[in-house]
Amino acid sequence: MAITILMICYTLLALGIGWYFYSHRSRAFLVFHPESSPALSRVLNVGGILMMLIGIVSAIATIMNNTIFISGVLLVGVIVVITLQLILAHWLPKG
Repeated sequence: MAITILMICYTLLALGIGWYFYSHRSRAFLVFHPESSPALSRVLNVGGILMMLIGIVSAIATIMNNTIFISGVLLVGVIVVITLQLILAHWLPKG
């Protein structure tokens, strides 16, 4: 029961982050300005789509309630999030 509730939270977070990245690929957010950097816009586009796909697959894993499938989805999600963070760190303002 607890895993199902946590997976629902994870699914909503993945979908929300994915939509946020995808919707902000051409306007400023936080300290990033993708409207002035086509490469950053592309990273947000691909990252947003990947996070939304992970959210959809995690919803399927939650419905199926298969522990191996859930573990795989979580592992892929963690790898994608870490990769996005490392890539986005390139565009942080150097101060």
